[in-house]
Amino acid sequence: MFRYGYLISCFHIFKLLNLISINIMYYILHMPPFLLLLIILIVFGGVGIGGVYLFRKYIRINYKRSHNEAVGYTFAILGGFYGLLLGFVVFFVWDSLKEGHNNADREGSLAKGLYRNIRYYGENDDSKRDLMKSYLAYVNYVLDKEYPDMEHLRPQSDSGRLYFNDVFHKMERLKTTDMRVTEMFTELNELATYRSLRQLDGDSAMSIEIWVPIMIGAFILLVSALMIDVESLRLHMTITAMLGIFIGMVMYIIILLDHPFTGVIRIEPTGYREVIKMTHDIDK
Repeated sequence: MFRYGYLISCFHIFKLLNLISINIMYYILHMPPFLLLLIILIVFGGVGIGGVYLFRKYIRINYKRSHNEAVGYTFAILGGFYGLLLGFVVFFVWDSLKEGHNNADREGSLAKGLYRNIRYYGENDDSKRDLMKSYLAYVNYVLDKEYPDMEHLRPQSDSGRLYFNDVFHKMERLKTTDMRVTEMFTELNELATYRSLRQLDGDSAMSIEIWVPIMIGAFILLVSALMIDVESLRLHMTITAMLGIFIGMVMYIIILLDHPFTGVIRIEPTGYREVIKMTHDIDK
């Protein structure tokens, strides 16, 4: 019973930490990019310089030539494996960002095409007006609720699904034997597919479970650099600071690319905005 309660408590603590990390990440991503880069470089470079200073001041190791060679060999192996890890993560987040852009662009294109088909379909009867009203309500919901929620890293609401299903129901009232209605149903189903992919792209950011090993790896690599016996203190600080700065630059790239719908390079709902613009142009 005690172990079960302990696991439940750990689970709640972990969820709280994950929520805090999401809130921190949101504010980090909305900082000016060059300021964020400068802060990250200063932090990682400062860790390298401060680590060398503290290590040399408080830790005494009687180095032998064989010891330094072993440390250097281990450092080279760790650096190689950690570089592969960071390279894989950067490729993963870049590919996710590119795929998110493609899915969002395709969704926006389908949204515009479907609007034109509804606008110019048949007579302006009650069924068509109800369908257009439901469709525009869904478009406005995406613009006013879904994209802002994704930008603020909030979980998606079920209301969007209700708006979208209402478009299906209103479209069913049209003449189902008309080929243009069949084409609209096809476009609507494709729109549903890319809408789901866009939501998955918004929820696919790296979780804290992945960030923890990355940060632990950076810590191990920096500690290995501290243990190398370099005669010159300034040279040792410079080398370690350069290592920390390089790791910080890769972290900066990962942070920017990891959240495609928030921050300075976020994906915008361009297609949906053009739908609203088209409605205003037609009403003029």
